[in-house]
Amino acid sequence: MSKRDVGASITSYLDGGYVPEAVLNYFCLLGWSPKDDREIMPREEIIARFDLANVNRKGAHFDLAKCDWFNAQYIQQMPMERYRELTAPWLTKAGVALPPGQLDAVLALEKMKVTHLSEVPGRVDFFATEDFSYDPAAVDKSLCKPGALDRLAQLAEAYATLDAFDAATLEAKLKELAATLGVKPAEFIHPARVAVSGRSVGPSLYHMLEVLGKDRVLARLQRTRERFAA
Repeated sequence: MSKRDVGASITSYLDGGYVPEAVLNYFCLLGWSPKDDREIMPREEIIARFDLANVNRKGAHFDLAKCDWFNAQYIQQMPMERYRELTAPWLTKAGVALPPGQLDAVLALEKMKVTHLSEVPGRVDFFATEDFSYDPAAVDKSLCKPGALDRLAQLAEAYATLDAFDAATLEAKLKELAATLGVKPAEFIHPARVAVSGRSVGPSLYHMLEVLGKDRVLARLQRTRERFAA
């Protein structure tokens, strides 16, 4: 690779949130194949199976999108202990201090969607503070809709009665409330997501609420209603 080629600089991987073992795995397959179409392989297996005679320089073509795919696969498959270790510097750099007792639970919510470790702080920062920002487009679409703030009040009232605050119970209660009022669950789901996270996309709403916990969820629903009631 020329030093001007995309992906030629080692610092691009360090700064881009790549997993070391994913990059190693991908580069070992540039021009070399284990002959069984396998791609994801631990370093020890690559070392054991590598054969210089099977290296073909003409077959080496660097594809950044493919490297990204390897990175995502490694993130999805790695143990939480390793994932926690790799994400820690990124969270520290971004000033995102997640509650120690909830760290793994929060990280697990988005783990299957992450391509680069650099994405993690932006995906989970709203768990670390009550002073999170609201995406204007999400507010316009979900909270400014007629009746949306009333839905938040109704949902908060229903959730306040719960003893258990797990994802299954939260989902059942929301759907029960929607059925009672004769509306679609989405009428509660979308404004609730924005109310507790400030955004319209993210992890499963019910699992997100479970990790946040009852007190924080109810407080965020109330605070959002007060903020956007005017």
